[in-house]
Amino acid sequence: MTPLLQAGLAGIRRSGVRLFVLLLLVAGVTGCAGRLNKASALFYADKPQKALAELEKGDWFGQRNQLLFLMERGVVLHQLGRYQESADSLLQAENQINRFERLSISEQLGSLVTTEWLSRYQGEYSERLWVHTYLMMDFLLLGRYDSALVEAKQALELFGRYPAALKEAYFSRALIALCFANVAEDNDAYLVYRRLADDLPDPTPVAADLVAISGRLGQLDEVRHYRPYLPRPLPTGAGELVLFVASGRIPRKRPGNIVLPPSIRFSFPYYKSSRSPAVRVEVVPAYPALPVLSTNLAGVVERSLEERKLAIIAKETARVAGKEALAQAIGNEHGNAAEAVVRVSLFLLEEPDTRSWQMLPGRLTLVRIPLPAGRHRLRLELSSAGDLSRRTINLPAFDLRPGQRVFRSVRF
Repeated sequence: MTPLLQAGLAGIRRSGVRLFVLLLLVAGVTGCAGRLNKASALFYADKPQKALAELEKGDWFGQRNQLLFLMERGVVLHQLGRYQESADSLLQAENQINRFERLSISEQLGSLVTTEWLSRYQGEYSERLWVHTYLMMDFLLLGRYDSALVEAKQALELFGRYPAALKEAYFSRALIALCFANVAEDNDAYLVYRRLADDLPDPTPVAADLVAISGRLGQLDEVRHYRPYLPRPLPTGAGELVLFVASGRIPRKRPGNIVLPPSIRFSFPYYKSSRSPAVRVEVVPAYPALPVLSTNLAGVVERSLEERKLAIIAKETARVAGKEALAQAIGNEHGNAAEAVVRVSLFLLEEPDTRSWQMLPGRLTLVRIPLPAGRHRLRLELSSAGDLSRRTINLPAFDLRPGQRVFRSVRF
């Protein structure tokens, strides 16, 4: 038994049943789930303003669910086009994530003998990446390119820590490279695009960028290597419209349980495998686009949770041992009836932590359309593969200068 668990059990024995009842009451504070579910339903019913109002109805039970509130609020504000407020909320989320390594000892002890719901929600590795991703989008849409670059660098550090879990987050990786390229950081942009080309099933979506950047850097071997992958015909233009297309919805975390007689219960969260369909984007008047890059968010979040599996198993095993020791200790002190009540209570308390960032899309797609310089009034026709649903979006008119990128975000 670990010293941390021994210390926790000693304190619990000293306080007896009253402390256990207090822990039980604290663990019951999961009411945010109902509010979050209601906000999510409003959001997917195309009522983002009402979803935001639901999210902002006061107390989120202290710090335990504050990260969820900030992330959900950030994505709803992004959908509403309030990009600065979205960035403000997500920057707060980012700061919370950076502080999570200093979790209090009492918080760790509580979750060891009761439920993971007692702990502050820390976000999956993929959700931490998507905080940076939405911040990059917000800052690019606001024209704050240096701020977008800061987020790109932080996202790149996260990839370095969790490369297996985040490998297929192609949208985010391409966005990182675009943030570097957008401020003429060709060396860094090249490195990100080069690794992305190696990991993609086909390097065609990044071939044009690699050929252009390699040419500027004088890497003629790379130009020759990637030139055969250039799309035919190669879209050209004096400037570029960059679309961030969000579609579908990310799956919910599900509760899993394994029960062993007489009263041992192992719980764990999981995601059911799913795939959000690809999105087709047509521009009217017609302009050819570069090959798109997209991420199926469900696949990435599944791998992120899988990456934590060993840590989940280790903590769950320690919790089961702690609960068994706690039940025996209370039984020795208060008798068999008290022990039976404690065992039943602890069994019911063993609920897997299914908190997650619900209002994320199921897929993020990066669409880049070279355009001539001048004033543009464009209409987008969006549809998804295998689905009869379609959506038409009229973009506000914009002026494009030679060499300029214009960024827009849409959700389908």
